[in-house]
Amino acid sequence: MTPDELLPAADRAVRCAVFAEEIGVDPGGTALHVDEIVVVDLPRPWPKPVWAKEGVTEVPAWTEAAAAAGRRVRVLAAVPVDGRPPRVVVHRRTGAGFRRTEIDTTPTQVVDLLAAIVRDGEVPGVESSAPSTELLVCGQGSHDVCCGSRGPELVAALGAARPDLAVTCVSHTGGHRFAPTALSLPDGRMWGGLDLAAALAVVDRTGRPSDVAARCRGWTGAAPGPAQVAERAVWAAVDDWSFDALDRSVLPGDTLDGVTPWRVEADGRTWEVEVVEGRPVPTITCGAPGGMPAKPGREWRAVAVRGR
Repeated sequence: MTPDELLPAADRAVRCAVFAEEIGVDPGGTALHVDEIVVVDLPRPWPKPVWAKEGVTEVPAWTEAAAAAGRRVRVLAAVPVDGRPPRVVVHRRTGAGFRRTEIDTTPTQVVDLLAAIVRDGEVPGVESSAPSTELLVCGQGSHDVCCGSRGPELVAALGAARPDLAVTCVSHTGGHRFAPTALSLPDGRMWGGLDLAAALAVVDRTGRPSDVAARCRGWTGAAPGPAQVAERAVWAAVDDWSFDALDRSVLPGDTLDGVTPWRVEADGRTWEVEVVEGRPVPTITCGAPGGMPAKPGREWRAVAVRGR
């Protein structure tokens, strides 16, 4: 089917996450590509974008300065916890995963602290005692109603089922058509379409990776698109959670007969993954009649994994 044929009927207004589920959009290849994730407690309401909020409007400029210096940084707002001092949590990539540093601060110090961390690359404080797994769940309703409804619902369900888990409701992480979306740490994988059972499998590492691979948007250590799809295919083929602890690289291989495989290297092993273009799929406007205006999108498919 063409993208136009996939669109909802002209008189139908449907939410983007519901529509993506109906046509079975694969979230693979849509994760962020970052090496630093900064999470700052920021009281709601959050505007769209969140950094339009008074007092933190310089964050995008600081992020651009970091990028100019060769650093891939994403800053996320977090819903503060009642009765706890505001904090900034910094996750920095070390090999395959992330190292965590948590800094308690005060409302008057937050901006200067963010400038030092994001713009200047300085991390005051010491590495904290990190939980075994954290889940950052997008719940910014001002950005998209799907995230604003499904994200908090997942956070509440996880809190009720497992109050011991480290789960944080954060601002926009991208991919709202896959709500509820989440980022798991320290492995740095991103997820879409999570329900309670799948989220618990991710944080507890129960079952096998192949059970939840279809919900994985990608590993943040690889570039979006084919590279993330290739890495996900190898992870699912190895089918062992310990793969996430391995330092690895994802690079294009040598072109043969017009085909360029992706080479995934980890722990002295190499896999070659053939990734092809899948369906062209529309990204609709959430809740608009006929989903219009719609943006063009594309799926990617891993059709062969060869390891040695």
